[in-house]
Amino acid sequence: MGRDKQTNLINLLPAFDNTRDTRFFFESSQHAEALGRLAYIAKDRSMGMGMLTGEIGSGKTITRTVLANRLDPTEFKIVTLENSLLGFDDILLEIISQIRGERVQALNFPDRYSRISEYKRLIIGTVANMGRHLLIIVDEAQQLSSSALDELKGLSNICSERENYSTIILIGQPELRSRVKSLPQVDQRISLRFHLNAIASEEVENYLVHRMKIAGCQGRVPFTRQAAQRISRASEGIPRNINRISKLALTYCESQGLSRVSEDVVSLVVEDLNDHSANRNPVYLFG
Repeated sequence: MGRDKQTNLINLLPAFDNTRDTRFFFESSQHAEALGRLAYIAKDRSMGMGMLTGEIGSGKTITRTVLANRLDPTEFKIVTLENSLLGFDDILLEIISQIRGERVQALNFPDRYSRISEYKRLIIGTVANMGRHLLIIVDEAQQLSSSALDELKGLSNICSERENYSTIILIGQPELRSRVKSLPQVDQRISLRFHLNAIASEEVENYLVHRMKIAGCQGRVPFTRQAAQRISRASEGIPRNINRISKLALTYCESQGLSRVSEDVVSLVVEDLNDHSANRNPVYLFG
């Protein structure tokens, strides 16, 4: 095989990077439904709280990133909490900082009362009075303490007689569901919930094609149908696992001068990953 083909394979590796690049977002049936439900609760403006759960690597974060990008900024002010290992007072400070568009120091609002007061001033003066709605997205919400979850719920109480000023969406791993269930006062506020399941086996090949086309693949994609089916089984349809196996398979083919990823190549990669995971003697695919 000529060197140009090998270079083409290397150029396709970014297709399987685990980033939030929304160009690579693949609307599987599950992800499309999750996105639709999140958009519905945001645009309704009156549902208070929503919850999206899913296994590690299922695509929750990129889904909420797509949601944020698609919502009209003239209608919504979006606050995203990436780190949920915070107490409620620190969460308040982060929300204030994002609404103001500048980093606010703790000494400027040294106690909870001053932070709640500033939050109220901002949500009324710079959000609601401008016809916008505040959407607070809390990622990795399973990390929140029970008290922080309860106190965060309390922010949805700040409203007028006719409209809610904010919607809170909790996003997290499956254990978030049991955490919320153990807090009836929070559970009762969740108006809409959805669990993001794995990509269906019949959609995995389209997932591979979509991401490689975005990465610049022209013509036939370098995965056989049997390889895609093997990836589907080995990954259990979890996007992060699909990406890892696919990237290693492309790298192996490039190193061996192969032009396409076959089922046998995928099996080698999967065996190598399993050996490393089980602390057995690995295959060492790359020398």
